[in-house]
Amino acid sequence: GSEVTPKPVRKRGTVNRDAIMNVASVMFRERGYDRTSLDDIAKALHVTKPSLYYHFSSKEDILLACIETGYALFKQWLEERDRLEASGKERLAIFIFSYVELLKDNVLSVLVSDERVMSDPSKELYRRYKRLLHQELVDRLEAGHRDGSLKASDTRHLAFAIFGMINWMVNWPPAEINRPTTEIAEQFLNLLFDGIAVD
Repeated sequence: GSEVTPKPVRKRGTVNRDAIMNVASVMFRERGYDRTSLDDIAKALHVTKPSLYYHFSSKEDILLACIETGYALFKQWLEERDRLEASGKERLAIFIFSYVELLKDNVLSVLVSDERVMSDPSKELYRRYKRLLHQELVDRLEAGHRDGSLKASDTRHLAFAIFGMINWMVNWPPAEINRPTTEIAEQFLNLLFDGIAVD
């Protein structure tokens, strides 16, 4: 008969940080951070709770690890794709494409968590990442304003509006969020650059 290659099985009771972050972030996204317990995460991974404690000190620790990974990767993508000689408008498009890609990933999209569930030290760290992200976007809007490629005078509020629009992606139905990054990013960019009114 035909040979069936067995799927590689993770040894029961063994788990690594990435596996924990993958499972936990899906649960945070689907049922909410506060409605997910360490027991739920351990059960989903078929490990005991002490196995989780070996890698993370708490549920919040997992959340922060996802946020830190998200920000670090986003920064790396921006550095790889950014063209400093390009117009502000083009650099804004690079930012939005990368940000959409970030939000399509369960682990990385935790970057838009609800800070009300966090302890004060974690809130501080989270707000720092949010400020850095905000500044990256504002810099591009200001560059576009300076070089005439964007009509963006109130860059701070415009940045809030752009994040508000794109961050809502985490609430989209799976079929929508699974569309190609380019398709989703184009839609946001058309909305930003052309609006929806007919002249």
